[in-house]
Amino acid sequence: MHRTPVYDRRMQDTSKYKLYSRPGAGSVAVEALFAVLSVPHEIQDVPKTDDGSAPGWYLAINPRGEVPSLQLPDGSIMTESAAMMIHVADCHPEAGLAPKPGTPERAQYLRWLTYGAATIYATDLRLYYPARYSTDPAHAAAIKAKASQDLARDYAILDQEMGKGPFITGNTMTAADIYTAMLVSWSDDLPGLLKAKPNLKKLYEAVGRHPKIAPVWARNEMP
Repeated sequence: MHRTPVYDRRMQDTSKYKLYSRPGAGSVAVEALFAVLSVPHEIQDVPKTDDGSAPGWYLAINPRGEVPSLQLPDGSIMTESAAMMIHVADCHPEAGLAPKPGTPERAQYLRWLTYGAATIYATDLRLYYPARYSTDPAHAAAIKAKASQDLARDYAILDQEMGKGPFITGNTMTAADIYTAMLVSWSDDLPGLLKAKPNLKKLYEAVGRHPKIAPVWARNEMP
């Protein structure tokens, strides 16, 4: 009888990070962060089953089946992409991808990284997977339409409040900018968004041009 392997962190290679990913998913920003940091890491893609769910072996790692998950060097697992960005950037302060705690820049960095996760990311899920948000399939079209309206509002707020940048805290790229660029790429009207929101356009293009990020964007077929 075949049994799905049970996850045991003691059996894992704990010499580096291991990112469980899927092309174009929320793992893209974390993968890009690792590329910029040049720290040892492994990428393992998580396929979907025929019904669109996660395979059993992955559910043993992340019971919600969501991508990404991250195995830390000590073998423990964390989920939530924004939390990964904050934690990993803080673990490598020499790279300067996270403002120092207690500074005004740190406050804005945390504000907008969390804003992206709690508003834009969550709304993107409603936009692209509206059937998940109601027990009645007839609601899907209305959920999708409202999500598109909410995204337009949320991007407008970010574009105005972040200032002329080119990055969220000014002239220095942080993990929050990488995360935001990923979210921008998921827009249902990327050309229109970039045309209408010049500050977001500068951030998106500056992140995408980074020599270590560009290959990650290409691997994940990011626009």
